[in-house]
Amino acid sequence: MVPEVSIIGVDVSSRELVVAHVGDAHPVQTIANRYNDIHAWLNQLPAGTIIGMEATGRYHQCLADDAVAVGHTVYVINPKQLADYAKGVGRRGKTDPIDARVIARFLDRERSGLHPYTPATPLQRTLRDLLSQRAGLVHHRNAIEQNLRATSATSAALKRARNKTLQSLAALIAEIDSELKRLFAAHAALDTRRKHLQSITGIGFLNSVALAHRFDRTEFANSDAVVAAYGLDPRPRDSGNKTGRRYLTKQGNAEDRRLIYLAAQSAVKTRLFKPAYQALLARGLATTQAIIIIARKLLRIAFAVWKSNTPFDPSRIAMHA
Repeated sequence: MVPEVSIIGVDVSSRELVVAHVGDAHPVQTIANRYNDIHAWLNQLPAGTIIGMEATGRYHQCLADDAVAVGHTVYVINPKQLADYAKGVGRRGKTDPIDARVIARFLDRERSGLHPYTPATPLQRTLRDLLSQRAGLVHHRNAIEQNLRATSATSAALKRARNKTLQSLAALIAEIDSELKRLFAAHAALDTRRKHLQSITGIGFLNSVALAHRFDRTEFANSDAVVAAYGLDPRPRDSGNKTGRRYLTKQGNAEDRRLIYLAAQSAVKTRLFKPAYQALLARGLATTQAIIIIARKLLRIAFAVWKSNTPFDPSRIAMHA
C-alpha cells in the first residue's frame, strides 16, 4: 500500500547519507553529508515528508535541523531501539542500505509512539555540548586514576607527572562548571528554575543543570515519561503465570542516569529520605535497588518542581517505601 506521505529512512555517517524510501518505488540513493547537498535534496522532496534517522552524536545534526527548517517532519531514533527492531524483523546482514530500509520500515510502522524532533536553541545546544564534554573528561580522569593506581612504578618523577595531569583535568572540569554558571547567570528565568531544582534534597549544582537542560529541551507529558527517558523504568518479563525478574530499560542518556543515581546516593543519607531507604532495605531489597527507587522519586519531585516553578517543599511529599 502506498503511504499517504513520503516516508524516508536515512543511515547517517560522517561523510554521507544513505536514503531509502518505504516500498520499492524508489532506489536507495547516497548524498554527501554536506549542508549544500543536503539542502538541495530536501527541497526536492514532497512537502511534509517524514524523515527518520539514528542519533549519531553530531553527524545527523545538519540533516535534522535543515529538514525541519524546510518543513519536513523529523524523527531522531535511539540506535538501540533500531537495533532491537532490526533483530525482531529478521534483518539478514548489516549494510548502510539495509539500515536505511530498516529505519524507513520502523518509522512507517512505529512512529505513532515517537516524538517528532525539534531543533535545539543555541543555549540548549551549548549546554548539551558542555555537559557532554564534562562527562567525557570525568570518565577519562577516572580511567587514568585507576590505571595509575594499578601500576607498580612509583618513582617521584612519575608521581609528579601523574599529579600534574590530574590537576590539569580537574582545572578543565572546573572551568566547564564556571562556564555553566556564567551561562545560567545570563538567563535569569532559567537560572531561577534551576535553583528551584537545586533546592531538592540530594540535587546539587551539576544535577540541577542537567535536569534544567532536559526539562527545557523536552516537554514531558508526565513524571512517568521522565523516569522512562532516564531509563530507570523496569522492563517486565512475564509469561503466562510466570512473573519474571525486572530489569531497567537503561534507555536515554547514560550520564544523566549516572548523575541522578549519585543524587539518590546523597539523598538516602539525609533525614528526609533515610527512613524510606531503610524501609526498602528492610523489605529485602539490595542497596542498588533501593537507591534506584529513590532516584525515581527524585525525578518525579524534580518534574513537579519544574512544572510548578516553585522551590522544593519537603512537607508536600509522602516518603514511604
